[in-house]
Amino acid sequence: METTLTAFQREFAKARKAADRGETVSIKADDESEYVFFKRAKASAGPFEDLEHLFGVVALNSKTGSSRERIRRHLRKNAAV
Repeated sequence: METTLTAFQREFAKARKAADRGETVSIKADDESEYVFFKRAKASAGPFEDLEHLFGVVALNSKTGSSRERIRRHLRKNAAV
């Protein structure tokens, strides 16, 4: 939907209904500026809110021994090959 700035101000309810339907309202100003009015979803407070169904699905094995022992075990295992 395209409109002028004064028409947008006068018919805000109409522009809001258009935005609620998913339309983008382009507003042309006199000084060749263009404004955009649209509806967007509110950002969630929790960054992982939409991933809650995945929590606990994957578990990493606990590391046994120190880093030095893990490296030695890896080298012994690969040296036999």
